[in-house]
Amino acid sequence: MEFNSAAIEEKWKKYWEANKIYKVELDESKPKFYVLDMFPYPSGAGLHVGHPLGYVASDIYSRFKRMNGFNVLHPMGYDAFGLPAEQYAIQTGIHPAKSTAANIVKYRSQLDNLGFSFDWSREVQTCDPKYYKWTQWIFLQLFNSYYDNDQDKALPIEDLMSNFENSGNQKVNAANAHDTSFSADDWKSMTPAQKNEVLMNYRLGYQKVGYVNWCDALGTVLANDEVKDGVSERGGHPVIKKEMKQWALRITGYAKRLLEDLDALDWSDALKAMQSNWIGKSEGAQLFFKVENSAAKIEVFTTRIDTIYGATFVVLAPEHDLVQQLTADSNVDEINEYKKYVESRSEVDRMSVNKSVTGAFTGAYAINPVSKKRVPIWIAEYVLKDYGTGAIMAVPSDDERDNVFAKKFGLEIIPVVDRSKFPEAGDYDKVGTMINSDFINGMEVKEAIYFMLAKIEKENLGIRKVNYKLRDANFSRQRYWGEPFPIYFDNNGVAKGVPEAALPVELPDVDDFLPGHGGKSPLSKNKEWVNISEGTREVDTMPGYAGSSWYFLRYMDADNDNEFASKKAIDYWQEVDLYIGGTEHAVGHLMYSRF
Repeated sequence: MEFNSAAIEEKWKKYWEANKIYKVELDESKPKFYVLDMFPYPSGAGLHVGHPLGYVASDIYSRFKRMNGFNVLHPMGYDAFGLPAEQYAIQTGIHPAKSTAANIVKYRSQLDNLGFSFDWSREVQTCDPKYYKWTQWIFLQLFNSYYDNDQDKALPIEDLMSNFENSGNQKVNAANAHDTSFSADDWKSMTPAQKNEVLMNYRLGYQKVGYVNWCDALGTVLANDEVKDGVSERGGHPVIKKEMKQWALRITGYAKRLLEDLDALDWSDALKAMQSNWIGKSEGAQLFFKVENSAAKIEVFTTRIDTIYGATFVVLAPEHDLVQQLTADSNVDEINEYKKYVESRSEVDRMSVNKSVTGAFTGAYAINPVSKKRVPIWIAEYVLKDYGTGAIMAVPSDDERDNVFAKKFGLEIIPVVDRSKFPEAGDYDKVGTMINSDFINGMEVKEAIYFMLAKIEKENLGIRKVNYKLRDANFSRQRYWGEPFPIYFDNNGVAKGVPEAALPVELPDVDDFLPGHGGKSPLSKNKEWVNISEGTREVDTMPGYAGSSWYFLRYMDADNDNEFASKKAIDYWQEVDLYIGGTEHAVGHLMYSRF
């Protein structure tokens, strides 16, 4: 008897759909099991072979767990906002909403044809206002909060304003980027715009002026992983570093907790190691090099304060705030030319060890705070403004990059650690005996670090400090096809969150997807949408990871119109038991979701 597989498959697919056999509810009589797939971006090309490769594996395991009596949550959805649909709209005139919807229909057809056991009743589409209402809600929580270091948690921004009202910021211990202190009277005398600027230095969701990867052809800011060899990964367009006001997330306020809480997670050692390395805890010293003939000081952080006598020059990031101020007149042209070169370089390219060494001399000098020696100040692409303090004390005898730089430009190299007893040790190993280092000569490295820390604190040259490699997350895109920010600016230019009852702030329907004037998003041209009675709306949109960092929680309670997900649903499903997807998602998105 002939086995007609096509007819049989069609029959049972209809049966599965009609009877909703894969729809799952909370059932506390059964143990739960949550299987999650990396949800796809619905491109016009449809599924590629990598999609079913993972989905087949997760589907097999889902069926296996069901057969063993588990209540299995196995959902699917679409990462539906993003630059490709917008670029397609610019090229063809087809609205991103229309092309995305058509692509989703194609994906659904292909996924159904493969017979996967997804619970489609929980489908998530990040471009659906019913979904992004809740990512906007999440952003409002961040915007309206600051991180209190003493209580080790986020608190309402109103509490911080009350502290400022009563005693200024001198007793406030919070994650911030504010570099001056002020009294209660100072705070009360500030204009609304000035208070707004101060609060932006404390909010968890905040605006700042920073250097970004700007692609003029695409009309938007790009993340580091969207840039390769100075051009955009999509389209191969030139990318430069541009100073722009951007929204960011103060994830650095949580660096300590993000690192320490890894111990309590039932994750693989490899995944925890990747997150740990990304956070990058370092213990060392913060100290200042005074600029010669100037009131300016250069802040540096070092984990090897023992090598301070070998610090023979200082290197600033080309974008460092002090570069213009301290550059000698005779060196201005060279510095400006070098800064133009760096603008075309991505951070990945700048940090690559497999490249020629570049830099430029400012013509200025600083004073080594311990040795009191005069040291030249350079700028170089291998130092990044947003990493650490944007400046380093260069010790060419004990750092490979500094060594190559010093040899290229003929700078002094003073050996300060004798490792002859440790022939296998490298520059970064904390072993050996100190030499050419004044009072710590003859000490072992670890002993010398202890004594040098004590010295700089006693003489008020610096302090012990814990630093993290983790940086605040850029959260702005100058695009149309993305989630609008739930933010408007009043007539004083003060940023304010929309009332939660007004969510979602829906993306307007437009016909013009080309970037606005001066690097603004296409939304800036829609004056009817931008101008509201309270002021003007934020015209940037959120990045793709706004929707793809928290979607796994929404799957737990996808039809809830009153909450992102109820406590009951989260308490039951708890967490993902099996995830199949890219490592970058398991590291990056999970970092943001924990934050």
